[in-house]
Amino acid sequence: GRPTSGWFPVILTEPGNLEVMQQLMSAMGGDENSGILEPPDHWTVIPVTSNGSGDDDAASHLLAEVPKSTDEYKEVAEFFMKALHSQKSNYKIVKIKRVQNLPLYQTYSVKKATIESRFQKFPHQRVNNTSTPAERKWLFHGTRKWTLPRIVAQGFNRAFAGMNAVAYGKGVYFARDASYSVHETYAEPDESGIQYLFMTRVAVGDWSAGSNGQLTPAANPNNQMENLDSTVDNIHNPAIFVAFADAQAYPEYLVSFKRK
Repeated sequence: GRPTSGWFPVILTEPGNLEVMQQLMSAMGGDENSGILEPPDHWTVIPVTSNGSGDDDAASHLLAEVPKSTDEYKEVAEFFMKALHSQKSNYKIVKIKRVQNLPLYQTYSVKKATIESRFQKFPHQRVNNTSTPAERKWLFHGTRKWTLPRIVAQGFNRAFAGMNAVAYGKGVYFARDASYSVHETYAEPDESGIQYLFMTRVAVGDWSAGSNGQLTPAANPNNQMENLDSTVDNIHNPAIFVAFADAQAYPEYLVSFKRK
């Protein structure tokens, strides 16, 4: 059988080559899904520079700064500030950068399309997420400066699960509210007081209630051959989502910010 990474097929957890992904998309529905392997239209050409400074040089070729004058910047900034709720007056944005990692985007797109196809073909198998889309745009993930190049280049890695908490399972944690992710436990300030978080697309799919140290989401009671896609803190109104497949999240924007 196909090798697995945990209980996920390797093709869904590791950046695959384009040919393999095209074969998978063909098996899922042919031409109607072929476009998801193309880069988004708003991606830009990133100038190649090498100044030998900064901790994020290794991934700098995958980051494009979003100009403040653009509608894109306004949309991302407004979403972030609104999700800070009562804390929004405490923070200011320093920069917003777009992550343009095509292999990572493609593997995420395939994972998302796989879940969406299942939702469409087998709606009766949905358990706790019975009405909202398979994807959440955006969820927040606060992090430390030293992790930035690794996440930008390779995506989120479950091997780091447990650095902060495993209350809802041993996966990668994402928050509905930026007010949660800006906490210094997660978005640790660097030497200049700047903090970092990713605004992330997450294919949350269908979810189960998480529990401490859980290794996978619960089995689907409507299809015992499959597990659900993620775990959450509250199945009726989730604010914390835990992803267990590395291809399940795409770090779309890197927001740097600081306290006023």
